[in-house]
Amino acid sequence: MKKSAARKKSAKKASARPRPAKRAARALARPAAARTAHPQLAGPDVDAVLRIMDAMEKAWSDMDLPELYSHYWHNDGFVLFTSRGAYYGWDEAKKMLDTYFNNLEEVSLKFGPRKVRVFGDAATVVYEWRTDARSKIDGTRLLREGYGTDVFLLENGAWKLYHNHASLAREGTSRMQNHPW
Repeated sequence: MKKSAARKKSAKKASARPRPAKRAARALARPAAARTAHPQLAGPDVDAVLRIMDAMEKAWSDMDLPELYSHYWHNDGFVLFTSRGAYYGWDEAKKMLDTYFNNLEEVSLKFGPRKVRVFGDAATVVYEWRTDARSKIDGTRLLREGYGTDVFLLENGAWKLYHNHASLAREGTSRMQNHPW
């Protein structure tokens, strides 16, 4: 009888433990304040994303497209928003980027200070940027400044750029001219 009572007590304890689906439902039922994400602001993942941003800045300026493209998420879910339009899927975005680089003789990309936030397998980066380029078509200097938001996903142990949103700054509003390089 003691074994039977112990089994019943154990079964009762096990049934009292929330199952994963029940735990998820309870988490969603909590007030939003109780579900607030706590981003990682420093550490190895933040450092890894910053290293990728540095590598992309250099590859862009060197027009090293294989290196640059190695940091993008090559998937139909990739999204790129620029002043030229919205590009959905890696193939469409790559075509636009190839055309962009094919029309330039030289280009330099500089990022201003970057703020990285890591949320598990996703990271966001907000920053200011400046490009200085020269057109192959007519030799015109193309100076552009703006703001960017990137979303990276951790895929097979590597951070890949999943979403890039670049907006042009209104003339005279960017602080990039004041950044010491």
